[in-house]
Amino acid sequence: MEKEKQGKSPGTKRVALYLRLSKEDIDRFKTGDNSESIVNQRLLLTDYALRNGWTVADTYIDDDYSGLYDDRPAFDRLIRDCRRGRFDIVLCKSQSRFTRNMEHLEKYLHHDFLMWGIRFIGLADGVDTEMEGNKKTRQIYGLTNEWYSEDLSRNIRSVFRAKMRDGQYLGSYAPYGYLKDPKDRHRFIIDEYAAGVVKMIFSLALEGYGTKAICYKLEDMGIDSPSVYKRKQGAYANARAEEFSIRYNLWSTTTVYRMLTNNTYLGTMTQGRWEKVSYKDKKVVELPKEDWIVTENHHPAIISAETFDKVQRIVRARRYARATGGKVHALAGRLKCADCGSTMIKSGYTNRKREDWNLRCQLANKSRKKYCTTHLIRYSVLEHIVLENIRKLAAKVLESKERKEQIAQILEGMTESGEALKEMRRSLGQLTSRRDGMNRKLSLLYDDRIQGVVSEEQFRQLKEQFDLEYNQTEEHIRRLEEEIGAAEQEKQERQNIETLIEKYCTFDKLTFEMAEDFIRYIEVGEKDPETGRQEIKIHWNL
Repeated sequence: MEKEKQGKSPGTKRVALYLRLSKEDIDRFKTGDNSESIVNQRLLLTDYALRNGWTVADTYIDDDYSGLYDDRPAFDRLIRDCRRGRFDIVLCKSQSRFTRNMEHLEKYLHHDFLMWGIRFIGLADGVDTEMEGNKKTRQIYGLTNEWYSEDLSRNIRSVFRAKMRDGQYLGSYAPYGYLKDPKDRHRFIIDEYAAGVVKMIFSLALEGYGTKAICYKLEDMGIDSPSVYKRKQGAYANARAEEFSIRYNLWSTTTVYRMLTNNTYLGTMTQGRWEKVSYKDKKVVELPKEDWIVTENHHPAIISAETFDKVQRIVRARRYARATGGKVHALAGRLKCADCGSTMIKSGYTNRKREDWNLRCQLANKSRKKYCTTHLIRYSVLEHIVLENIRKLAAKVLESKERKEQIAQILEGMTESGEALKEMRRSLGQLTSRRDGMNRKLSLLYDDRIQGVVSEEQFRQLKEQFDLEYNQTEEHIRRLEEEIGAAEQEKQERQNIETLIEKYCTFDKLTFEMAEDFIRYIEVGEKDPETGRQEIKIHWNL
């Protein structure tokens, strides 16, 4: 620092020029007005410094950075150099170029700069920390700038959410599997290659592969990770992915998990999930699910609803292989001890054959049979029992038309009849109309109060009665909607049972997808030492 001061005459002032421009500033000025441009700011400040006989020590430029934050690259370097005493004056076109944040104004202009012996000057608004009585003016400017930023942030957020509700996609890049439609940048078209990879990932998940195992599969097949693929297509590459994904072309388990749980692949667009805590802070929080903006049928689907739902059940049940990778067996996560309810776990291969293994009660295994017995059974035996039971189900449906009709009648009797559903829908329509009428009456009641037709006391009493009745109606509507939704879902599930069984009328091996479709869980009993019988109870999804 002492070397930097040598060679300067006592009257020579060293000045730092700080220039900043962002989208928020450009939008504030009329079209064609480039007075705030970086070039014009530099000319204005340089001319002022030379006219005053000051030496320009350095120029600091932040282009396309908001004045609300202090994590601007040039701003950060400016503050470091201020602390080192590299100059005597910080010169800006206006105080708002330096900051729009009241906290930063107080921290730097009214505290740190005074401690460091640095003078701040804003040319356009007459801000000068060396002038007595100028502090209140600076604070008023600071409040005005902050209010402007707050209003701007609120307006932008409002505009963005309106666009989202209108079905416009506001992201910079389309999700993996899609491209932005050249005819409408707010819509997606399918990227055939990437969509094929997405389908493969869902298929592997249905087969029982975990996220780590899926990553290994994709890497062994030489399939580019999303970051590498996007870079090859001329799109962005995530800076954080440079080290591994770009350099080594590795797939991330997080990426695979997000893809498997992303309803974008159903043709649905979900936006507005995150929101800034404050317009002065970059931190974001996730909004409640009911506040998300969801647009159905926004773009072509890559994954069917049936496949997506199956994968979600798999994800929720956490039936994935662990870090060792690999593929779990078809009944993983569905086997329980009939006596203690513990999970049945793998316990060594039978006759050292990797294609078959023993299963035993986890509690018995951990407690050394203190709290439960082993309930030992070979996987091949259990698989054979399950397959035979599925074949029997299929045979019962396929053996005759009469049998089909009989099963259909039984299943139909397990859910709400069509007439009952119609009656619930009629009731819902009546309640909804009633609620709309109540809203109109409330509006008239407010008008009567304003015009003096009813007194304040009468209005209060009527309003209390109205609120009570309105809340009861709303609750009735909510319950009825839930009942209708549950009844419709159950009816649809029952109607799909025959199709489901016919889908698996011919098979040789139990697959993970078959187990997902048919079986909720299986209880394994202890083998009778005298008879050798072992009870297996299958709880069906039917």
